[in-house]
Amino acid sequence: MRRIPWLRAATIGACASLALAVPATAAPQPDTGRDDGTPRTSAPSGTPQKPAVTGDALRTAQETERYWTPERIAAAVPLDAPQTAGDADDRPAPGARRKRSLAEPSHPRDTGIATVGVFLIRGADGSATPNQFCSAGAVASPTKSLVITAAHCLKGDKRGRDFAFVPGYRAGASKAGGTGGTGETPYGIFPVQPGKIWTDKRYQQSPADDDVDFAFLRVGPNSQGKLLEDATGPGNRLTAVPTAQLARKDVTVAGYPGGRKTPLQCTNDTSAFQGRFMEIKCDAFRAGVSGGPFLEHFDGDRGDLVGVIGGYKTGGLYDHTSYTSQFDDDVFRLYDRAVSGTEPDDAPNPMGNASTWKNAKVMTAGRFHTASVRDAHDDLVVRWVDGEVSLYPGDGAHGFRKDIRLTPANETWKRAAAITAGDFTGDGTSDLLVRWNGGSLTLYKDVNETNKLRNAIKLKPASSTWKNASGMTAGRFGGATSRADDLVVRWVDGEVTLYTDIDAKGLHAEKQLAKPNKTWTYARDLTAGDFGTGSGGQDLFVRWTDGEVSVYADIAGQGLSSEHRLRPANSAWRYGSLSTAGTFGGTARQDDIVTLWPGSGKLTMNTGTTLTSLAGERTLVPKG
Repeated sequence: MRRIPWLRAATIGACASLALAVPATAAPQPDTGRDDGTPRTSAPSGTPQKPAVTGDALRTAQETERYWTPERIAAAVPLDAPQTAGDADDRPAPGARRKRSLAEPSHPRDTGIATVGVFLIRGADGSATPNQFCSAGAVASPTKSLVITAAHCLKGDKRGRDFAFVPGYRAGASKAGGTGGTGETPYGIFPVQPGKIWTDKRYQQSPADDDVDFAFLRVGPNSQGKLLEDATGPGNRLTAVPTAQLARKDVTVAGYPGGRKTPLQCTNDTSAFQGRFMEIKCDAFRAGVSGGPFLEHFDGDRGDLVGVIGGYKTGGLYDHTSYTSQFDDDVFRLYDRAVSGTEPDDAPNPMGNASTWKNAKVMTAGRFHTASVRDAHDDLVVRWVDGEVSLYPGDGAHGFRKDIRLTPANETWKRAAAITAGDFTGDGTSDLLVRWNGGSLTLYKDVNETNKLRNAIKLKPASSTWKNASGMTAGRFGGATSRADDLVVRWVDGEVTLYTDIDAKGLHAEKQLAKPNKTWTYARDLTAGDFGTGSGGQDLFVRWTDGEVSVYADIAGQGLSSEHRLRPANSAWRYGSLSTAGTFGGTARQDDIVTLWPGSGKLTMNTGTTLTSLAGERTLVPKG
């Protein structure tokens, strides 16, 4: 069904933090994180775990340095070099690059680049060439110890025993000084900590997903006891690249081709390739450059990191053209895990997976956990298809912890048609208001991990009237108090009404915001939030069935007359469902939107939503 624009009245609008779920459509769910023009930069969640410089760490660095002598570094071969002579049909081996002069010329950097280096791989599979390498770059982080390279340099991770990063490596003596010899390591050698490698599981599958050809590594100190960024200076700043901005100006790509291991750099404009890769034309980027960074605003040593050589055909088949996977929310999800020290390999997502979230039927946000009430951030409550109800405590950093079961699967809660959260009893802890299929209303007082759903108060018996309430949200909408105890309801005939100052005694004054009309029959997800600059009364967020997304500002002062369109009709949001707003991190404003995409089970969060922007999307649960 589509909205009928000419039926729309200037005086109508709505919002709800929980409504009936929209049945999943058969249409494919697009990647909604790629239509936003606001870049995200490194902003880790959780508490960083800065590695301690212990005696064991120093001994590991010294052992690594003893193995990776200048001669061994110089003799290491590119991991992606062909292992045999050319194939009979003249096709390159996987990862190998054909030579052809074209595109922008590249320039050697004899003095090295502080944040770009060789990623050394000591093989343990009996290979005739046990010492191999890729390229890599230092990444700015609170740990001062993160490195990024291409995931295909680590795929399988079976032959590698000892990994190390050598930033600023340069071949032989240089104008910058040095002792000469085979090669120089001006900042030292940094061993990769055992097990501290983060790759997206989708790249470990067969076939590998080339959308996620990147990996983060945590390195220990060098043999002098210095952390990576203490030695080299700040790393490159991880920067988001929306799909619409894959074509960019003046991007520098750098890496180490096989041979003498002098880093190459080249600056050129990029272009979009297949709508999901960034492509750059730079000559002489032969095997060995995989994992080298794409940098904007490059100052000669560091810049804004917008990619690494990899992705399409593991970075390209020709030495004149290189690619990177798009740096969208997937790379930030991996970065956040690396910063916080989350288990990199088999640790399950505390929110579950896409197959689980395909079964979510209703969802709302509020302060239900004791820690959330204390720290002033929100949680999620979810009702599943089997009647189970779960509480996901927020971590205050735009993420959630493992769920707490509020009630097991049961027939009663299967009939919970709509849920919203508010402070109806005035004690600072969120209560749940539930509308059941039969038309009754129940208030669950002070829901938390201890009380769960025990304190039920019936506000309305079953009735034909409330059977027709299609969606509702609680918020601060102009009642006598300043807490979230008002309720906006959208009815099946398109009428929109406001109840103010709801409490344990029931619903009181009702005000009509919109008369019955056809337009509002197409409103689906409704939620209250703080999207404008004003204080006091809240705004209303609406997702329509055709994909339009609107916010109605200041319901208390303007009713439904001030609409701001965030997405047009036919946008990707027509595939979404169960949007709800909360305070999940950053400011104290209730302006973060969590949305379920039922066709794929993907769960996302748009942080810092305003009256003009749905910016800053991140993935909470990847699509299945």
